[in-house]
Amino acid sequence: MNEICMKVTPKTIYTDIVGLPDPMLLGVSIHYYNNADEAVYMKIFGSGPSPWSSNAVELGLMNSGTNAYKHLDNFLSRTKPTQATNETLTFILRAYTDSGYSQLKYEFSRTSDIIMIKSDDGTWTQEVLNNFDNGTVQGWSAYDERTNSSVTCNVATDYVLSAPYSLKFSLSIGGQTEGRVRFYKSFIIPDKNVIYAIIDVRAGATGYIYSKNLKVQTDTTVLTFIGRPLNTNEVNDYPLNKWLHIVVPLSPNTTIEIRIVFDVYNTSANIYNMYGWLDNFQIISK
Repeated sequence: MNEICMKVTPKTIYTDIVGLPDPMLLGVSIHYYNNADEAVYMKIFGSGPSPWSSNAVELGLMNSGTNAYKHLDNFLSRTKPTQATNETLTFILRAYTDSGYSQLKYEFSRTSDIIMIKSDDGTWTQEVLNNFDNGTVQGWSAYDERTNSSVTCNVATDYVLSAPYSLKFSLSIGGQTEGRVRFYKSFIIPDKNVIYAIIDVRAGATGYIYSKNLKVQTDTTVLTFIGRPLNTNEVNDYPLNKWLHIVVPLSPNTTIEIRIVFDVYNTSANIYNMYGWLDNFQIISK
């Protein structure tokens, strides 16, 4: 067993460079472990081939036999490529015996492939586009997974990527309670060689509601996971109040329900609201 180790999610990172800012920003979630006999100070390093930036984040003291999660928002960046490209990123977890992170004791590394597609390069067929700009929900629904009940979702104008509308749900969450709501819709996936879903989502909350994780699923199979498992800490474990650009591969020749699941926790005794937005959902293939 390694004295320290980590998992990086997603293991393979997919993105569509169309519509991304320049430079483009990358966030990943890590699950890291201290299997050593002593407490150590952890630090995560990330890098890639030029023109990727390098970065490091101090994770603090970790006791022996414990593990932790951390979402690294905007951890790495690069100038946006002009065409589709595949690259490999390196993540190194280092453990130190001192709080100044100068006495290195252990090291563990992982690599992640990043596949950057360009959906408008003429090689892709757009199978589905749901941008809600006709003023309807275009077959999407929302569901409260805790109470097994429907949640109202409607077109909205407060946060959009393509004007005038996005899709939005809102739900009131009672004191010291988890909130877990999904957008969902069924699709017939064509029999093609390569198929992706391109998903732009945004989460928001009021009061003492904190984000915990965001998942994209086909039925109950988790395709990507951002954040960490449910906890009661007053910390946002995935970003609130910003659009997240998620791309996931889909299996061909199937009928599936795509689910986008928002998980939060209200740490207060009061009732507050959680929100979710979806815009410019696509399925592309070739």
